[in-house]
Formats: sequence, structure tokens, C-alpha cells
Amino acid sequence: MEKQTNNSTGWPQRPQVFPELMTPVEAAMFLRLDETGHSPKSAARNLNYWRDRGDLNATKYARRVWFLKKELEKFLHQKTEK
Repeated sequence: MEKQTNNSTGWPQRPQVFPELMTPVEAAMFLRLDETGHSPKSAARNLNYWRDRGDLNATKYARRVWFLKKELEKFLHQKTEK
């Protein structure tokens, strides 16, 4: 199944259900960075920044970086104001 891209923004179509293991673009969409004026490239930079700081855990295998849904949810929970 080929993903459709929104040509005006560069973002693919938003999934109705996010998988447990996400690509950086899917992770950015899960965090709704596509709705905050980011491009896929700038969103990936943010994910890398948070990963490098230790705020967001990622999984590396097959020479790629992947994000577990539970880690993204944990990241959001930590960022939630109390």
C-alpha cells in the first residue's frame, strides 16, 4: 500500500490508527508536529534533538531509527503540565 503525500506540505496522509513501531514521519504526526507548522524535515530535526537530549527514546535497527508508540506516549506524559 503506497502512502499518499499532501503535496502542499510534504506530509503523507495521516493514519487513522498509528502502528506500534513508527517511522520518524509517523512519530512526528503522532505528536501532531504536522499541525504546528513544521515540515517533515524540521519535525525530524526536533525528534533528533529530543532523542539526543535523552527526552525521547528511540529504537535503532536495520540502519534506521524507529519510535515505539509507548515511548511517544511516555514523552507526551512527561511534557504534560501538572
